[in-house]
Amino acid sequence: MENVAWLVVPSGETITTITSPISALLDNPGLVRKRPLWIHLRRIDEQAEELLTKEFKVNELSIEDCKTEERSKVENFDNYLFFLFVYYDGGISRQKKLCVFWGKDFIITVGSRRLFEVARKELGLEEEPFKEGTEKVLWIISSIITEKFKQVTNVLEEQADDIEAKVFKEQNPELLEDISDLSYEILTLRRALKQLRDSFKLGMSYCAKFSSPENIHYFRDLLDEISILYDRAETLHEFIQNVLNVFSSLVSFKLNEIMKTLTIFVAVLEPLMFISSFYGMNVENLPFAQKAYGIVLISLFMLLISLGLIYYFKRKRWI
Repeated sequence: MENVAWLVVPSGETITTITSPISALLDNPGLVRKRPLWIHLRRIDEQAEELLTKEFKVNELSIEDCKTEERSKVENFDNYLFFLFVYYDGGISRQKKLCVFWGKDFIITVGSRRLFEVARKELGLEEEPFKEGTEKVLWIISSIITEKFKQVTNVLEEQADDIEAKVFKEQNPELLEDISDLSYEILTLRRALKQLRDSFKLGMSYCAKFSSPENIHYFRDLLDEISILYDRAETLHEFIQNVLNVFSSLVSFKLNEIMKTLTIFVAVLEPLMFISSFYGMNVENLPFAQKAYGIVLISLFMLLISLGLIYYFKRKRWI
């Protein structure tokens, strides 16, 4: 299936989207030489790679990172900045990435078309979307990705609250498995947010190349929001560790209660077993063995021993 490019260009005070096969853009490059320009590609193939290197002078290392890298990063080149965003679309299991090549009068994105459509719609709502170049596109994309991280963080916080409530009601292997799975997801989220925060912080130092000084504070605000999300992930990780500790303590307490009950049970029965085994010996002249009422006396004696032990345990507050 032939790779397709979506070109978003200014049209008066709004925008126009042009869909074109990449092969057509290579044969007729006039469209990609209009400025300002936003190009979205679903994937990198040979034709897309040729377009990027030939028309936008994209470094081969950036293209290789776009194909293989799985962590957020930013790199500074002479004529563009390369951003790689790793994010989660609805859950930790749905990891996606978006590559961004941002130049003075162009921006190229590679990745999810769904994210592209959302960003394009938001860009269309702006007054004169390309008035200040393409930095507005980068800000919108970064905002959407930050919002997706916020949604995942909210979901994990709700799951953590549910598990905390269950811990005090039940302690079973299934709940331990849930805690373990949630702990893994929180660690994954925290790692992704740390990479995103560090990349965005580094990108802030490069943004002056292509961004207006008066608009830097918008990116600073996004960095603050990402930092807050990272702090929430840190707190959530500590919280789930405390929940795991509480779970372990409750299991240990429950096990101790069982062992205490069994120990008391054995302590009460042990003297009775000793007496019964004593009278089970094949020896003559045992006390009360030949008496008609011997079984009654021995039974009463065993009963008194049991009641005495139970009373002693209660006095010691062991039961």
